[in-house]
Amino acid sequence: MKAIVWTKYGSPDGLHLQEVEKPTPKDNEILVKIRATTVTAGDCEMRRLQLPLMLSFPMRLYAGLIKPTRIPILGQELAGDVTAVGPNVTSFKIGDPVFGVTGFKFGAYAEYICLKANPNETQGALALKPANLSYEEAAAVPTAGFEALHFLRQAAVQPEQKVLVFGAGGSIGTFAVQLAHTFGAEVTAVDSAPKLAMLRALGADHVIDYAQQDFTQNGETYDVIIDVVGKKGFARRLKSLNPDGRYFLANAGLSHLLRDWWTSKTSGKKVVIGSSSQSKEDLLFLKDLIEAGKIKPVIDERRFSLAQIPEAHRYAETGRKIGNIAITVGTDDGSRTRRFDSFGG
Repeated sequence: MKAIVWTKYGSPDGLHLQEVEKPTPKDNEILVKIRATTVTAGDCEMRRLQLPLMLSFPMRLYAGLIKPTRIPILGQELAGDVTAVGPNVTSFKIGDPVFGVTGFKFGAYAEYICLKANPNETQGALALKPANLSYEEAAAVPTAGFEALHFLRQAAVQPEQKVLVFGAGGSIGTFAVQLAHTFGAEVTAVDSAPKLAMLRALGADHVIDYAQQDFTQNGETYDVIIDVVGKKGFARRLKSLNPDGRYFLANAGLSHLLRDWWTSKTSGKKVVIGSSSQSKEDLLFLKDLIEAGKIKPVIDERRFSLAQIPEAHRYAETGRKIGNIAITVGTDDGSRTRRFDSFGG
């Protein structure tokens, strides 16, 4: 089978299309023919090994000190069809369309993958694909959907609370806007001008072009701020949080950890840093919302094939993508990925 093999830390030049051995499922595994995968910020960070301080060295020990040896193939998200099942598997059958995330196994940049039929949270999550999504759309749900759901649940968002999403036009941000809207919050979405129409279509009550307006200067305060960017200016943005509000950071560094400690000691505000778990229950929760037409993944208009994954990594790192970057690995089900302007239709 064909796969994108990860040969070195650093630039996308270390990703190469190669022929590798097709896996065979163990007794408790299923073999999935991958139809679509994605390129996420996490994939790019893993490739560069530019991870938060507490993860960088342990991950290098896990993946390989000099070069990646334990994880030969990157890719976390996938959608595809079950083509074989181990003798102990009862939860899936051959022909089932599935979607999910691989956990620390990675391996989705390939034509086939073996996955545990009933994984624990470190091994990812797997479920039947939502009936109203293409394979490309379904592949883009788990990672960002888990993170956005985690933030909003931790915040215990209530109807009419004011939620601001900074970096709203990316993968996590587009799900956060939709989920906050679904939970009844008043949503303000902050991103660049080309993404604002899409964010309104997803349910944002207010949109702000960060290049034209600094939301920290408009006098508004918020019950919840979800910061997907996490770059300089964090301390200034924290001032827009209500006295007992919650500030969620998706990409935290050492300075943010220190600010978290200091803010919690000196005020009622709370800076929350941490990643979601990856449970089948949460995947099914997202699936139910998708099939009810309440949320959907947003796919960038640029499309890539398996062989173009290095190019997709370069595009992801420009910061210009809208929503998620989908990779078509095999033939889709005939339902082409819908653009954001068909949301709700």
